[in-house]
Amino acid sequence: MASNSGRGYPTNGSIYVCNLPEGTDESMLAEYFGTIGLLKKDKRTGRPKIWLYRDKVTNEPKGDATVTYEDPHAALAAVEWFNDKDFHGSTIGVFMAESKSSNAVVDVPTAAADDGGFEDDAAKDMDGGGGRGR
Repeated sequence: MASNSGRGYPTNGSIYVCNLPEGTDESMLAEYFGTIGLLKKDKRTGRPKIWLYRDKVTNEPKGDATVTYEDPHAALAAVEWFNDKDFHGSTIGVFMAESKSSNAVVDVPTAAADDGGFEDDAAKDMDGGGGRGR
């Protein structure tokens, strides 16, 4: 039976970006990633839908983020175009992110897939809200 849920098929418009350099902010990400497609706007703020992950104690950016496009195909193009490219002096990783409403695991290479307890870890991430794609 054929399925569209396999690797490479855009299930949503969000990408996960890692290895961002210090000093990266939402406007820098909007400018860079907006070159390949229209970024989705946050309904509440009207700003591009970009989430910078921050340290809970220091509130400093951790070096990863999610960026959401209006068109899921633009997100897929962003992965193909920007992954392993230079962003302000750092080589960034860009991957498709999971939809919050999905039970799928983030399509990001992780060591967890090799440890045999992957399903348990994924279930904890979904219930605890901790799965951030790393």
